[in-house]
Amino acid sequence: MVYKLSYQTDGRPSEATLLSRFFGQFGIVDVIGYHVCVAEESFGSTAHHLLNARFWNLAADSPVRSPEIKQLHCTAMSLEGLPLLDTSDKAAGIPTPAGLVEIILHSMIGHYNLFLGGVLHRDVSSGNILRSQEPVSRLDLREVDVTSCRGFLVDGDHAVEWRKDAITPSLERSGTLPFMSTRLLQEWRLNKPVLHTAIDDLESFLWVLIWSLVRIFQTFANITKDSIIYDLGHSLSSRDFNDIQHRNVSAKDWTDKVFNDLIQEWLHISETSRTDVRKLQKTLTGLLVNDSDTSDAQKRIFDELDERCGKAYKEFIQSGDRHLRTIRTFSNWEHVVEFDGESLNE
Repeated sequence: MVYKLSYQTDGRPSEATLLSRFFGQFGIVDVIGYHVCVAEESFGSTAHHLLNARFWNLAADSPVRSPEIKQLHCTAMSLEGLPLLDTSDKAAGIPTPAGLVEIILHSMIGHYNLFLGGVLHRDVSSGNILRSQEPVSRLDLREVDVTSCRGFLVDGDHAVEWRKDAITPSLERSGTLPFMSTRLLQEWRLNKPVLHTAIDDLESFLWVLIWSLVRIFQTFANITKDSIIYDLGHSLSSRDFNDIQHRNVSAKDWTDKVFNDLIQEWLHISETSRTDVRKLQKTLTGLLVNDSDTSDAQKRIFDELDERCGKAYKEFIQSGDRHLRTIRTFSNWEHVVEFDGESLNE
């Protein structure tokens, strides 16, 4: 059993409340209990630590507002997983080539299960995917023929019931910066309200894969500073918007031959889906500025978004499963590096 202590936003369904509804489902960590500390306890609420606090007004157009009040939660989970990647331990900290894709793919299926249950995770990152030491039996599968689960999505601190809590474009941001979707980054940079969707989270899985591959190749190969892989390593470790958005250009020129087809296909799905979401958000925004009752029209938009997200899930998962068959022919990373040869430094 693993216990997690975290401060979670007051007034929003807790991580444990949301994830416990998916006990035993594929790709989702099992929550078996939780406790919320009472606000009166000195450590139980951030209100005791941030008395009369305000965010600094760092720019002329920055809003001055109070920090969110958060309460301390203790969540008990039955899975003790390993980090997705630990390059300091080449023997046990790095999954095999096929294992890496399986872990990410299985976590993506977990994300799909959450979405079908009305929950959107909103923070897909390398730190929120765990790999199990041994495959775990699961019954609820989506789009692929697999009997055991190797990757689990964790940390639902930013999760919302997407049809209830996140039905309008918002200035609120959630996610881990290097892994956030291109659309979210662009709108954030312009300080525009944006609707966070499952399609944004699916693109984040792509950046998790590329982030992992960059670090693995830097561990097993001599990567030069003028290579695409080195550029991506810089983009995916930066906190600068311009640096991060350069990752899209570099990813299209990915030079590794083993994973390239999968990366290009996931990039294409992301770009196509991104265009569809922009159109839907534009239509939704137009409805919201109208004072008349638009509930029926909003429902139609969200039904269309639901359908488009479902299509994107299937495209991502089926693509990953299809390319996994080829990747399985490479038993270890030395084999991949040998096959790629000098192309890694192009």
